[in-house]
Amino acid sequence: MENSSQDQLRICMVAFLYAPIIGGAETRAARQAHRLLELGHKVVIVTLQHEKIWKKSELVDGVPVIRVGGSFNRRGRLRVGRMGHLPIDFLMFLQLWRMRHHYDILHTIQLSPLSGVAALIGKLTGKPVIVSIPSTGPGKKPKPEEAMMMVDTLAGKLSDTSFLKVDYADAVVGDMQHMRKTAIGGGMILNFLKKSDAFYQILSTRSYGYMTSNGFRHEKLVHIPNGIEIEKFNPAPELRPDPNQPERDILCVARLQYPKGVDVLLHAWKRMMLDQPADWRANLKPRLLIAGNGQSEEQLKRLAKELHIEESVVFLGARKDVVNLLQRCWSFVLPSRWEGMPNALLEAMSCEAPCIATRVSGSEDIVVDGVNALLVEPEQPDELALALQRLIADSDLARRLGVAGRETVIRDYQMTNIADQFIDFYRKTLHKESRTPAKVLEGVGEI
Repeated sequence: MENSSQDQLRICMVAFLYAPIIGGAETRAARQAHRLLELGHKVVIVTLQHEKIWKKSELVDGVPVIRVGGSFNRRGRLRVGRMGHLPIDFLMFLQLWRMRHHYDILHTIQLSPLSGVAALIGKLTGKPVIVSIPSTGPGKKPKPEEAMMMVDTLAGKLSDTSFLKVDYADAVVGDMQHMRKTAIGGGMILNFLKKSDAFYQILSTRSYGYMTSNGFRHEKLVHIPNGIEIEKFNPAPELRPDPNQPERDILCVARLQYPKGVDVLLHAWKRMMLDQPADWRANLKPRLLIAGNGQSEEQLKRLAKELHIEESVVFLGARKDVVNLLQRCWSFVLPSRWEGMPNALLEAMSCEAPCIATRVSGSEDIVVDGVNALLVEPEQPDELALALQRLIADSDLARRLGVAGRETVIRDYQMTNIADQFIDFYRKTLHKESRTPAKVLEGVGEI
């Protein structure tokens, strides 16, 4: 499908991170960019040159990518700390200014100082600016001395739990808290954004309260959730495990960092294995597969060892065959402490894997407990252990949840529909008579 030049949109996406460094926000941006290109629109990604050896510009899977540098250390890595963002912001401003005749809309894919740069360019050029807000951060912030992984079943059994300590910044990080902590003038940038004409794409209903409680105007918020390529993340019935066999592989795909709650999952796994009668353990062979890497990897491996569950827990590391893993697993679990809207959960549901998730931002919008997945409270290993036991033992429940999960994704979260929502929103921001916030929000998912 091709657009005439009059209908063609020209989108400049601004990303703090992009390939070859990939996370949730970058995955969303790549999927959206590919869909827009397929529909005949123009997209360019402007991101940071985190390594001096990276190319300044290239095509990444068919998407034009331009990288902006700054100050590099002796190892050739971009300095992005509290002071490092200043030269980056200046060079990003120059890059976006030079390109101003080649795009119609600026869309920053996560909240960062670069969002302030985009909003300033938008103010100077009269072009609409959209900022995506991928995370709400924790609902309750721990005290610095409480920033550690869960002790739970190890309480009183270890003389030294210091290996469970985590970086306090990881324990409290939300987009706005991260901006204030990591960027000189982060608070001033946030205040500028609140007063600017920028619009904010939120991923979940909980994000609405997060934004308004931090001083952002409700009329500037637009709810457009994540989208999944259902053709890629599809069921493979021939690969599904045989319910008549005892093997039960439970898969978790997550960054190994505090917000993802993998430590809670390990405690839940220990509880589940302890609480089952001998005949249950004799007839079923559950195994927990954890795919992903991150700064907490060694801590989590030691935790599994201290819990004496290492024989039934496998750390797979970073994997490129996630679709195959999802198609082969008995069920999927995501034990997050907080989220924005988890791609991993949508991907698993799209593959018809029966899922367990926690009641956090995004997941609580996707899941109807007991209908299309199981939903438990975050940081509650007892609840999570019970949910795991139910799915492992009840093959009929697992099959029913898997089918309903796929139907949910097809109905509400497939990328073609989400891309259409973005295109509609982009056009409304560009339409001369629709530049007032109320009209822009009309029909685009106002909460």
